[in-house]
Amino acid sequence: MAKRFTRRTMLRGVGGAAITLPALEIMFDRHGTSYAQSTPIPKRYVVCFGGQSLGGDGDPLHNDYVPNTVGANYDLKSALAPLAPVQADVSVVSGLSIPTANGGAVPSAGRRDDFHVSSLSPLLSGVRSPSDTSSAGVTSDQLVATAIAGSTPFKSLVYRVQAEWYLGVSAAYGRDMISYKANTSASGKPLAIQPTVSPKMAFDALFNNFTPPNDAAAAAKQDFLLRSRKSVLDLVGANLQKLTSNPKLGTADQQRLTRHFDEIRDLERQISAVPPTSTATCQKPPNPGTDPALGGNQGIDAAGENTYTTNLGYSGEEERAKIFCDLVHMAVTCDLTRVVSLQFTMFQSHMNVFPLTGQKCDLHELGHNGDPASKGTLAVSKMIAWHMKHFAYLIAKLRDTSEGAGSLLDNVALVFLHEGGHGLDTATAKTNSTHSTENMAALIAGRAGGLKGGLHVAATGKHPANVLITAMNAVGVPGGLGEVSGNIPALLG
Repeated sequence: MAKRFTRRTMLRGVGGAAITLPALEIMFDRHGTSYAQSTPIPKRYVVCFGGQSLGGDGDPLHNDYVPNTVGANYDLKSALAPLAPVQADVSVVSGLSIPTANGGAVPSAGRRDDFHVSSLSPLLSGVRSPSDTSSAGVTSDQLVATAIAGSTPFKSLVYRVQAEWYLGVSAAYGRDMISYKANTSASGKPLAIQPTVSPKMAFDALFNNFTPPNDAAAAAKQDFLLRSRKSVLDLVGANLQKLTSNPKLGTADQQRLTRHFDEIRDLERQISAVPPTSTATCQKPPNPGTDPALGGNQGIDAAGENTYTTNLGYSGEEERAKIFCDLVHMAVTCDLTRVVSLQFTMFQSHMNVFPLTGQKCDLHELGHNGDPASKGTLAVSKMIAWHMKHFAYLIAKLRDTSEGAGSLLDNVALVFLHEGGHGLDTATAKTNSTHSTENMAALIAGRAGGLKGGLHVAATGKHPANVLITAMNAVGVPGGLGEVSGNIPALLG
């Protein structure tokens, strides 16, 4: 029996349907590094993002983030102090920068001089920033998903912790998204993927069809519900097909319908997927229940300036961050997906930090010395450390989950990127500015493809996309990213 109990057989074993299964011991070879039939353990790829630069305006200290020690056993400064429990699995890459137009044309893999969101495209896709607040290239997560998603129910997961923009006088205008997929329409411009913001909705999408083992009644009921829902989506899909071919529709409307149709087909695939088998590591997590209440927006005063109150601009992001990390962990454990984008905070984030650090301002204003009692780079580092607390929590969960002869973290590459660094702001000529992409840094974690943990690598002159390329190469996706080529060899074994 054991010889016939292959991962391939299991995938075809229930009515011919495609089944996503977690890694079971019986499927592995005696070395625990691949399935018994020589199918490698799948690799996973996670991109995390924080909408914050590394230093404060006017502070000659660029950051309290980058270690003094280069190489192994690096020192942990205040911004990265929460990484202590997982330091051996996390490497710090410093000396990064995104080139700027500096009054001229936007350079290759560079950005416009105006800061906010102009770093989005080069940072996440390796392509120079366009004139708007979007990405001019497909982001790394979607390129990786195309290569390694396989038959997983979710090609990728795109989540955001910050629940709202929190400014009633403006809108996010692209600051709330970090994932862009290829556009199959004639325009060719990458399409933004709207992130899931509700932890409850994310849980339901992943685990609503996760039925208890050996519960025939529950399984039959679930099967009926899934088939009913899928039949409705099929009807909608047929109608959309007719609409997209209507000659009266303009190009923009056709693109919108095509995008909507693609999303419905993705949903059909997810709904029809058979849930994974419960194992010691793959378990349906606790239902998170109702989402934390949404906080109100900050306003403006009579002079047109932003007002601030410690009671607004917060929607329980502390709880939301933990739930999303738990869902990401179990989604990759159960092989529901192999690619995740997790945006903790938006670009130019106006999330209230008072409930998290006691500082009386929003995240964006931290860099601009918004709290008179808490200024400079050390103040900025308190909120970076909040991001790091949750990043470390996710890494520890992956590390402590068995897979094959090791842990799940052995087959994952994670990157944490920040919106900016600290230095020259070419739009204003101010030095020691938080509106800068000089002196940037990033984190890379996991052991996929021989990634090395516990190092501080000074990669002076490198682009943040080089860190993404390193992670992409580690999970088996060759080449570069957009207009950037080359990985960081010191990070690969």
